[in-house]
Amino acid sequence: MTLLHVGCLPFPTYQGTQAAIAAMLQSSSRLGRDVRLLTYSGAAYSTNVPYPIHRIPDFPRVRSLRSGPSWGKIALDARAVLELRRLCAQIRPTAIVAHHVEAALAAIGARKAPFLYVAHTSLEQELPIYFSKMASAPIACLARAVESLIVRKASGVGVVAPTLGASFEAPTTYLPIPWQRVAPCPPSPAEARSRLGLPQGARVCLYAGNLDRYQGWEDLIAALGFLRRAGDDVRLLIATESDPTPARARARRVGLESAVHFCRLDGESTRARAHAAADLTWVPRRTPGGLPIKMLDAFARGIPVIATSRATAGLPIDDACVRTPDDDPRALSGAAATLLSDPRQAIRLRDRAHAYLARAHSTTAFDGAMERLLGRARRSRSVLRRRPT
Repeated sequence: MTLLHVGCLPFPTYQGTQAAIAAMLQSSSRLGRDVRLLTYSGAAYSTNVPYPIHRIPDFPRVRSLRSGPSWGKIALDARAVLELRRLCAQIRPTAIVAHHVEAALAAIGARKAPFLYVAHTSLEQELPIYFSKMASAPIACLARAVESLIVRKASGVGVVAPTLGASFEAPTTYLPIPWQRVAPCPPSPAEARSRLGLPQGARVCLYAGNLDRYQGWEDLIAALGFLRRAGDDVRLLIATESDPTPARARARRVGLESAVHFCRLDGESTRARAHAAADLTWVPRRTPGGLPIKMLDAFARGIPVIATSRATAGLPIDDACVRTPDDDPRALSGAAATLLSDPRQAIRLRDRAHAYLARAHSTTAFDGAMERLLGRARRSRSVLRRRPT
């Protein structure tokens, strides 16, 4: 069986969806599966992987790594249909695995092989945030119609978070993203803080991710204010590849500019440094939908996690993190104050998080779920039993 994964996005990058796709492909390759990837020409860094990567021709030239729609991406997505038709004729895949909406529409347009749809977020929930409030309602209706079309055409639907299953009027299969524990490595906390300009005696809360509106990062600055008014020297470290201007401006407006620090998140070295400097990481979420990869990454690196209920995405995480109510900065600050004052709880959370990853996000767990998704597709339409002509 040859599975052609398709992601209409730059690859590789350190963004959540791209990291999830890379983990899935790496896991399948480790088991000897014949997997390939079709993706944009653009990338954040070079990579050496055990599976073939095919690139959509680089015209129009799009170099933005940010999420969200653009005219250039729409043009590349149209080219993806042609490239997918050509590639299917060449390698004759058993099925296409389409990651996110754009790839699924390309698979529908190509009409060369049955496809499985893997949803990484809810288009209906996320797309409207990139438009004005006046346009959000019609955009949400359009997104709902597009997702309904995709589900009707797909041979099977997989979701990376259990809560996403409720978004679709069809049976879905939960695909746990395979994620491995990261071995401890330099830098030390003291060295990391020195490099980042953080006081050695301060307590550091980390946010590692983009600054798009659906994240809810604004609540973290409010939570920081509650912590500092209690008299503690607590700092917020925002590690991001987004433009930090909005976060700087918000911190300045509430008198916290000197307590909010920023660093790049453009490679493994900068990611390791940011986590090494942190006492805990905050994982908020403003809109329901996808799975915050930043939470799995913090689990893997042994950093205690405080996540809002919406951010946990219905995962069976049990007590691997501290969960707080949604959209409640005071709850985030209270959970942080408790955790910062109790080193033993931090150790317990680290051990539980490592156990959770080993149990629920192993290569075996992912591969078994993928087999169930393929089996559901076979039973529902019987289209995967024959190779495409």
